[in-house]
Amino acid sequence: MKKLIYFAAAAFLLAGCNDNNDTAGNDYGRLTISCGTDLTIGSRALTVPSGADFSLTLLGNDYTNSWTTVADFNNENPLLKEGKYTVSIAHGDPEAEGIDLAYYATTQEITVIPRRTTPITLTAKIANSQTRVIATERFLTYFHDASFTVTTGSGNTFEYKPTTAETGDPVFVKAETTLTVTGTARHPSQTGVDEGPKITFTPQTLDATQPRTCHTFRFDATDAGSATLTILFDDKPVETISWTFELNNDAIK
Repeated sequence: MKKLIYFAAAAFLLAGCNDNNDTAGNDYGRLTISCGTDLTIGSRALTVPSGADFSLTLLGNDYTNSWTTVADFNNENPLLKEGKYTVSIAHGDPEAEGIDLAYYATTQEITVIPRRTTPITLTAKIANSQTRVIATERFLTYFHDASFTVTTGSGNTFEYKPTTAETGDPVFVKAETTLTVTGTARHPSQTGVDEGPKITFTPQTLDATQPRTCHTFRFDATDAGSATLTILFDDKPVETISWTFELNNDAIK
């Protein structure tokens, strides 16, 4: 009789522990989250962050919580009340601008199922933008000592001195920022003893960068007396500006 009472009491205690720790009333569940990355843009070989290092935010009905990393969330393995949640992951700084400063992010709606651990896989995409300046071989045939500057809406500047058509690595810039390109170049010397006439290109401004898009300013020339600037989004032309220059002027704008 004593043995039967002992086993019954032990079973009751174990059942109580399982209810409290695992289901908390049978209307709670858990999540396991894994992350990957989608490199939509980027001509440079980027250092891809580990999925476990992404920050994580979880929003639900009367619930908000954040973890420094996805690894922290999975290690904590929190009990969550059943229902719909929004999970967001991110890596990097959306305000940072420069080479290799990619910002990754994504958001997904998920459902917590009671008494079940639900696996979730998220794929973060690059959420900021890129810009660069290039010059064609024809431009470099008619002009030399070209120097260009791209200024972002945040006031950051990036210098380009193209010597070949593909000179100039893209830099990451904020999405929805402005880009203004300015520059100068020189015609070949008409006397053979000076640097040649200097040309200053009229500043051109792009109103807003698009996420996951490389914005290229491409300078071209059909002859020594003209030049064109073509703005490309992911190598697709969207706008072209033309200039005509007087070759007998020392400083032409």
